Parts: sequence; structure tokens; C-alpha cells
Amino acid sequence: MPIGRAWEALREDEIACRSLGINTTNTKLTAFAMGAMFAGFAGSFFAARQGFISPESFTFMESAVIVAIVVLGGMGSLLGVAIAAVIMIGGTEIMRELDFLKLVFGNDFDPTQYRMLLFGFAMVLIMVWKPRGLIAHARALGSAQRLSRRCDRPLRPRTDLAEPPLAREHRP
Repeated sequence: MPIGRAWEALREDEIACRSLGINTTNTKLTAFAMGAMFAGFAGSFFAARQGFISPESFTFMESAVIVAIVVLGGMGSLLGVAIAAVIMIGGTEIMRELDFLKLVFGNDFDPTQYRMLLFGFAMVLIMVWKPRGLIAHARALGSAQRLSRRCDRPLRPRTDLAEPPLAREHRP
């Protein structure tokens, strides 16, 4: 089985993966190793670009924003994550330009200090309103819609069961 399908199956149902014969331990280790590889590439590019790297370069706020972007965008949806990144990072930049709030709350008011409060509020709204994120994974959404269409159809009475089965089969 291709590794992408194994990861998707593992994400959806680990017990079903085991019953299909997929080695879940190796699949998880492969996912971890691939993630570490891409993180290493990104770190090396970041260090080459910055010229200097230290632990102070990475704060809790940056990690929280990345997690919020993934949650708001929807896991498994690249388009949703991209849209959430634009909204969240763009929203922070727009908040810097809200000078009319300084007239209301005073000159010491800085709206960017409340961005995490707004991000948390947005996460709660998304979790209640759209639990799979702004744009859910297309396959999961499509299968859920197909299932709901099947379940919403009214049952039609079968008209071919008026005769017993043996009588239908042995007609002259």
C-alpha cells in the first residue's frame, strides 16, 4: 500500500489499519521521520537565511499561531491551511492599523496585544461551527455527504415481493 494511503488510513482508524495488515508502528515512525526531515530542511534554510540562530528565535507565540493555523484551516487540507494563514497573519497586520481603537480605549491601547485572545475566540468558534476546519479534507467531506444523501432518501416499498420467491422462479 502506498505510504500516503497508509497514513490516511492510520489517521482515520488505527484498528482497521491493523486488521488490513498495515504495520502501524513502522507507518508512524515513517511519518515522524519524514516530518523531522522536513523540519531539518526548514531549519537549515532558516539558519542560512538568518546567519544566526538561537532558542530566542522561537517563542511560544509562534508555535501557538502555527497550531491555530492548522486547526482553523483543517487538518489534511492544504488550501484551508493556506487560507487560515493568510487570515491569521493578515489579521494581525490589520490589527496594527486600527488606530480608531486608541481613541476609544486611550493612547496606551495596543490591539496587537489581544491577538491571541482573538485567535482563541476564533478557534472556539471554528471548533463549534466547523469542527473539521474552514475547508475540510475533500475525501472525508465527500464521503460524509454521500452517506448523508443515502440516509436521507425515503425508503420505497418493494413491489416485486408480492409473490413468494418460489412462485416467481417457476413460472411457465
